[in-house]
Amino acid sequence: MELPAAGARAAAGRALRRVLGAYLEELPEAVALTPAAAGKPALATPRPALCFNLSHSGGLALIAVGPGGTEVGIDVERVRPRRDLTRLAARWLPGEDAAAVRAAADEEREAVFYAAWTRHEARIKCTGGGLSGPPPGPDVTALALAVDPGYAAALATAAATPIRVRRFEFPAGAGRAGPGPRGGSGRG
Repeated sequence: MELPAAGARAAAGRALRRVLGAYLEELPEAVALTPAAAGKPALATPRPALCFNLSHSGGLALIAVGPGGTEVGIDVERVRPRRDLTRLAARWLPGEDAAAVRAAADEEREAVFYAAWTRHEARIKCTGGGLSGPPPGPDVTALALAVDPGYAAALATAAATPIRVRRFEFPAGAGRAGPGPRGGSGRG
């Protein structure tokens, strides 16, 4: 969803409650959230039929929802020019991804870095361990998502079955009273 320039975090939270309310058949304002140990949002009253995650960067937010027992993680990053992506990758990314960033041609390095970073963050957010927690195991897989130009994104899950991706788009200021999601669906 597009986020307004002012109050992006609050708008993303309202949109998350709106989406979860639709799944739970509750009013958005009745959906109470609480942060888990590493900050991953959770329902204040856990329900076994629903897992979710939220990410936002710049003017864009993404929400992932999965059936109960199927943890999901999502990450979106606005692509920003940085000076030393190789050093950043070496510090934070798994060895293979850091090596790919280091080996990328200068003109491709930014795209390689952001693709690897969003996959890594989505996997971490899926397990809820945070950047300083234990790395996710090989059962947590991530797939790149095509989103708006100037952004990179990925979705992660530990599901044994294939992931089906449906895209809904909310206008800027999402989360306010008004009609539900619009847009089509696709598979990824």
